Amino acid sequence: MKKFVKRLVSLALAGALLVVPAGAVTQDGESETWFDGVWALIDAFGLKAENDPYILQNYINKYLEEHPEELYHVVNDILSLLDTHSMYLSSEEYTQGFSTLEGFIGIGVGLQETAGGVQIGEVLRYSAAEEAGLEIGDLIVRIDGEDASGLTSAEAAERLRGEEGTRVSLTVRRQGREIEVDCVRRQVNQVYVSSKTMADGVEYIKVSAIGSQNDWAAFSEIWEGLDEKNTRAVILDLRGNGGGVIDIALRMADAMTQEAEVYLAGVRWRSDMGGLEQTFSTGGGLPLNQIIVLVDGGTASAAELLAGSLQDTGAALLIGEKTYGKGQGQYHFPLVNGDKLVITTLELELPKQGCYEGVGLTPDIQIGNREVTVNGAGLSPLDTTRTLRFGDQSDDVYAMTERLALLGLIDEATSTFDGDVLDAVAAFCESYELAPDLYASPELLQALDGAMQTLDGQTFVLDQQLQTALELCKLAAEEPQQYTALPDGSWKKN
Repeated sequence: MKKFVKRLVSLALAGALLVVPAGAVTQDGESETWFDGVWALIDAFGLKAENDPYILQNYINKYLEEHPEELYHVVNDILSLLDTHSMYLSSEEYTQGFSTLEGFIGIGVGLQETAGGVQIGEVLRYSAAEEAGLEIGDLIVRIDGEDASGLTSAEAAERLRGEEGTRVSLTVRRQGREIEVDCVRRQVNQVYVSSKTMADGVEYIKVSAIGSQNDWAAFSEIWEGLDEKNTRAVILDLRGNGGGVIDIALRMADAMTQEAEVYLAGVRWRSDMGGLEQTFSTGGGLPLNQIIVLVDGGTASAAELLAGSLQDTGAALLIGEKTYGKGQGQYHFPLVNGDKLVITTLELELPKQGCYEGVGLTPDIQIGNREVTVNGAGLSPLDTTRTLRFGDQSDDVYAMTERLALLGLIDEATSTFDGDVLDAVAAFCESYELAPDLYASPELLQALDGAMQTLDGQTFVLDQQLQTALELCKLAAEEPQQYTALPDGSWKKN
């Protein structure tokens, strides 16, 4: 009798479950599918199911034994249910997607697509490109004699890479002038940090990736040398930086923070791995008048952690566009066959904004860059036979600065030859290897006019984000210096 009653109960349960339509919502708010109902019966009444909690895993193993070619798709389908960042990658896919962590054979440049074509966005330290004299902003015209104007940045990068020791020739356009260089491909040193002095007291630091300990070493070397230059303001460019090593990002934030025991950021692990791990500053950062961080939609992960930490602690001002919004970190597990398993293991948390996964950072000053098309016929006539001097006020000064503005060397045209114009003239002189002076010579004006003729009808991007940061930092650099550099290489706070 008891067996008969139990059988009736089980049949009633089965009927109740199997009439639930797919997509129905259960009492706990979860959506139930037909498979959920079937599996609930198996799990509740199956004799073997009670003793085998790995029955689904065993089924997948059996399926993959019969269909080994499906491993890649099955694993990635399962990982996609966890989050958007976990993935199973072949060794080739991993090398292509995580070259900043792995390194590669090439000439050592970062590329970006502009309206005018593929442009060099970064020249890596100690690279063949740096030795050949390539510069940020150079537009790639030809590679090994073949036209590169229609290439994407990925296609151009593929042509620049190759076997170690092989040679590649490039023709680049710089301020309207074509320059040819030869580079020998080699293992690219994993250094994605560079710097240059933009104006008196203003240093520009570009961090295009946070890929290895070498990046921390390069950044630390630059930062520790700022006092010797009497630096008073810094522009930290994190645009296009997809992130990298979290610990190095936190060390950079610490180096830039003046006060000790400031909460910089947190890393939240699984509870069985320790939960929330907080990082506090050690203090002693150089007392600068201004730090500005440039960000955009390509700023992600550890780069967002660095930018957001400086923003939340009040150490820096953010300028640019909303960041990507990758606030989760992954472990990269190497497999015996050379493939890689990338699994999300942590979340990144900022002091005020919390985790920015899917949200991103909003800059304090939101500004985009601007496309400009050169129209030679619309430019004011420029007399290239006379010399323009500091302090001059004339139509020729306006015509000169009109051209300098199109090249992105000055914010806007002006009739007065002032300090900003002098800086723009000096920048143009540097790109054309002309001796800078307190005037614009006929030779410079002729080169400037020639650049406009070369660029006539072309469209390129003016970096308004950098220009805005530079203007603010110049103003900050005019304020009294907060420290004194000492002969032994150290400094003391004023």
